[in-house]
Amino acid sequence: MKKTINTIALSTLLATGTLFGGGDIVPAEEVIIPIPAHIDPNPFYLGLGILWTGTSSDCICLTPTGEVHDRARAEDSSWGGIIRAGYDFNQYFGIEARALTTNLSSDFYDVEHYGIFLKPMMPIGDRMNVYGLIGYGHTEIDADCGTFHETFEHDGFSYGIGLEYDLSSRDADKEEGEYDRPFDGHGDQEKGWGLFVDYQNLMDDEGPRNYRANIVSFGVTYDF
Repeated sequence: MKKTINTIALSTLLATGTLFGGGDIVPAEEVIIPIPAHIDPNPFYLGLGILWTGTSSDCICLTPTGEVHDRARAEDSSWGGIIRAGYDFNQYFGIEARALTTNLSSDFYDVEHYGIFLKPMMPIGDRMNVYGLIGYGHTEIDADCGTFHETFEHDGFSYGIGLEYDLSSRDADKEEGEYDRPFDGHGDQEKGWGLFVDYQNLMDDEGPRNYRANIVSFGVTYDF
């Protein structure tokens, strides 16, 4: 019986070899699943813009003997430039440093300011951010009101609010890969150019002449 089983097994192997011996065995086609490339943009950004400044202070007029003759409020509108540099930690929070000067046009007051600010953000859709500025700055005002000339310096709290709009071509980038940062695609977070406009309060009623200074700036940004 055992001999019969061995004979059947041997015959089966020979028959199998005969069937496949004359043909070619075609290997299975290899299927390659592409892995999307990772895009990891730099969280840093830079901005450059033009600003309008509204500055005012008490202007004290004196008599020839040095006595106070009259008190008035001197106001001035001036133009200048602003530089911004920041880092976005995520779509809701960043930090920004900024410096500005009104060296383009002024009558009574020349203003210089620089500071560092926390930047809370709220994305509106895929291309727009509303953001706030909360921080500390140094402001220097060179005042020439006709009846007096002085340089006033103030260090202290400053705040503001603004709007950013993304101009980058994000669709082309996403076709090439996936972003490593989960917040990309929300508001003005993509690599490329953007626009901004914001308001910032520099000071309110500071010093013996009650200096006030506010700015409105607009310009372009670039996200790396």
